Amino acid sequence: MDKTVFQTGIIDVGAHAVRLEIFEVEKDGSYRLLESLSRATRLGTDVFRTHFVSPETSSAFSAVMCDYAAKLKEYGISRVRAFATSAIREARNRELVIDRIKQDSGIDLEILESSREMELIALALLRQLQLDLPAPASQVLAMVIGSGSLLVLLVKENELCFAEEIPLGTDRLAELFGAGFITLEQFSEELRALDIPQRLAESTNFKITDELHFVTMGAAPRLLTGVTSGKFSAAPEDAVNMMRKFRETPVEELSSRLNVSADDSAAAAGAAVMLESFLKTFNAVRFSCFSISTREAAVELMIREEITCEKEPFRKELRSVCFALGHKFGFDAGHALTVSSTAAMLLEELKKSFNFPERSEMLLETAALLHDIGRFVDTRDHNLHSAYLISATQLPGLKSEEHTITAMIAGAHRGDVERAMLRSGSRSMLPEHRVLVLKLAAILRVADALDCARKGRFSKMVMQRRGVVLELRGSGNGFHSEIRELELKGELFSQVFGIKVRIVES
Repeated sequence: MDKTVFQTGIIDVGAHAVRLEIFEVEKDGSYRLLESLSRATRLGTDVFRTHFVSPETSSAFSAVMCDYAAKLKEYGISRVRAFATSAIREARNRELVIDRIKQDSGIDLEILESSREMELIALALLRQLQLDLPAPASQVLAMVIGSGSLLVLLVKENELCFAEEIPLGTDRLAELFGAGFITLEQFSEELRALDIPQRLAESTNFKITDELHFVTMGAAPRLLTGVTSGKFSAAPEDAVNMMRKFRETPVEELSSRLNVSADDSAAAAGAAVMLESFLKTFNAVRFSCFSISTREAAVELMIREEITCEKEPFRKELRSVCFALGHKFGFDAGHALTVSSTAAMLLEELKKSFNFPERSEMLLETAALLHDIGRFVDTRDHNLHSAYLISATQLPGLKSEEHTITAMIAGAHRGDVERAMLRSGSRSMLPEHRVLVLKLAAILRVADALDCARKGRFSKMVMQRRGVVLELRGSGNGFHSEIRELELKGELFSQVFGIKVRIVES
């Protein structure tokens, strides 16, 4: 019996290489690589210097994509995912480039937003850690070194609690200091300017002296460690010596030793400097390089969604990041949790009569957990400050429009709804997104009102719909504060759903 469910082609458009990998996925969720191709491009060189993909580079890129389209046709593969990361993402003429690729090759090229890239990598990392470590490591710091960016992830007890993209990849280093000529001192200076330890400390109580398992990923680290599958591990001091030797090797000699192109050897040299500096900065007790690639991570997410039918596989991780962000801004965790769970119950009740798009639950939960973080700035108009802080923060797993929607929901949890939405840029929103914001903000306002006394008296409420009235019963009696707050915040709920919310005392 044929165990194959489907074959798929994953095209990863990076800053200096375009890679195609063809996978065969089986019914049990396992997969195997059938073929791997890589072609060099100058996309990163163009974009990081001029912010545009030049006509010459665009033509060369298109030729590569046409070749890949022909290869996919040979296999008879129609299930294709092609995504571009930092270089195309930052190109000012990216729409024209994407249009040309579609016209010439027939391939739809999507921009993989940094938040979605972090979702892919984080899920693959957590899966690998579970395979690698029978017992959860107390702290794992992962640095994913790409051509155009650096992804920093911190995992505690197998839970993701920090994820940020930093625009500092190997190609950018080459632009700053020249290919293969960056010194350890120069990069260490750049690292101090980025202040990564402080950013970790603000969100996770991280201390620079904390012992951790240091993990790296990316094409350049894989070249340096020679890992092609699984992982490479070494004592931190041995890893430092290894990276120092690579750093001190001339690029031409490194190219010959690794049997790679000049561009790849320059990237490897830059990665060696970065890794040596990281290992000397953090208190690593173990060093590993995982073979995880963005292509494999994309296939694993496809399997989660289509084979094992996991709904919102990143939701737990996003929730952990929200808690870390909340702690950074001194939120009331108990109130945030209560409002979140109450809002979820209200949404579940409303879904019996009203339509909500997919991922509404996740957007509402994210907004509910973060709705009060603006108090860190000022209690007055804190909803507007919350919207700003959410907008200005990286939230892995959310698309750009979802990020905006989440900020608007939090911004509209009190006060003038129109003012909050206008401040967040609602004029440029699609009508259906504006409707979703109003629906979820109306729910959040009611949930927030029900916990205004911070006593959680409606955390296990009973709801009963009587025509145009939704009756709520909480724990105990004397809900004077909640009734008064509901009168102030419940009007939007009535306008949006045509339902009056009423608290009923036992």
